[in-house]
Amino acid sequence: MTPGLPPGQNYLVPHDPRWAALFEDERTKLRAVLPAEARDIQHVGSTAVPWIQAKPVIDIAVAASRYIVADEWQDRMASIGYDYPGDIGIPDHRIYGRDRLARAFLVHVVDADGVAWRNYIRFRDRLLGDRALAMEYEALKLNAAREHPIGRDPYTRFKASFIDAVLSSPGHVRPG
Repeated sequence: MTPGLPPGQNYLVPHDPRWAALFEDERTKLRAVLPAEARDIQHVGSTAVPWIQAKPVIDIAVAASRYIVADEWQDRMASIGYDYPGDIGIPDHRIYGRDRLARAFLVHVVDADGVAWRNYIRFRDRLLGDRALAMEYEALKLNAAREHPIGRDPYTRFKASFIDAVLSSPGHVRPG
């Protein structure tokens, strides 16, 4: 299944094993255009977890020397098809999106040494390291999509306490 989610919609699809390869292709494109300030590029979000359903958008986290440098990457990112909505109100975060009519990729630029980067990686690794936890998250996301089929904010708020609980609890983290 080709990734892509129309703006504002929330629904999940079965995992597509091609998502990992699509991420790797996208990482290669990003590395080719981004400056050295982009220290690391990782596949995050539910599409990075092979056994759970996900919104069909490949989330990519970029660890930058400072997230604010992403404001200067507009031409570089546009050269590979990304648009930049500017500061959309997520603290310490910048987002670029590709495929405006049905978002296929979102690039989240955060501080390499910041909490957001650590949280992206820790949450993904917790789900990869604990299948039961991942399945619990999938059930919550299915519920969130049913209750909030439209609108990013209500869907995100619905999942927030679960994510916070996972991030604050001790647990096995798969080595990176």
